[in-house]
Amino acid sequence: MVQITKTKMIGSRTFTVKCDESLEKQGEFLLNLFRDTEEKAGLLEDGMKIQVGWSILFVHELDRDNVEILAPDYTTNPFARTTDDLSATLSVQLAQNQVLKMTGATGETVLFQDTLVSSEQALAADRVYLERTDHREDGRSGWYLGPVEGQVEQEDLRLYYVFQLFNTHPGVLKMLLLPKGYVAVLNDGDVEAVLDPEDRNVWPTG
Repeated sequence: MVQITKTKMIGSRTFTVKCDESLEKQGEFLLNLFRDTEEKAGLLEDGMKIQVGWSILFVHELDRDNVEILAPDYTTNPFARTTDDLSATLSVQLAQNQVLKMTGATGETVLFQDTLVSSEQALAADRVYLERTDHREDGRSGWYLGPVEGQVEQEDLRLYYVFQLFNTHPGVLKMLLLPKGYVAVLNDGDVEAVLDPEDRNVWPTG
């Protein structure tokens, strides 16, 4: 994948975003968002954090004239490490927005550091279902991830961070803005169905 670097003058400084070429529009949107934020809230200082969709981005001042935007490194430890490659952050955000558009649902926030309920069995399964049983609260996303086939015992359930799906079920991440009452079925990351709270399949077919 070809990676590009996009820049924009914001105030007296040059802001930089790095991402895959296919995400150029999302990178431009992000730079415009940072420009608007600085215009409304004042100077974006080194180390400041800004929530953008499901992620938290960081202002990293290289020198007095140049700033790069960093994201948590979800592939390792997003609580301790950052990366200047925003492809993962932007691609998930794009996919999440596309799911909302295709289903007509109103999104409900989820953060990479929120938790969901699942089991090792579900994390190892190809065909899984997701159900948002509650609203996001106190760091819990309200999501349950389970295998379509087989039983899961209560004692096997654990709390996992949303970002941990990067290493097991990256395709699941795109569904996580769906609100309470929605159920989604996926097979190896591909969506088979999305049921709304009235049990109607709202996923386009054909």
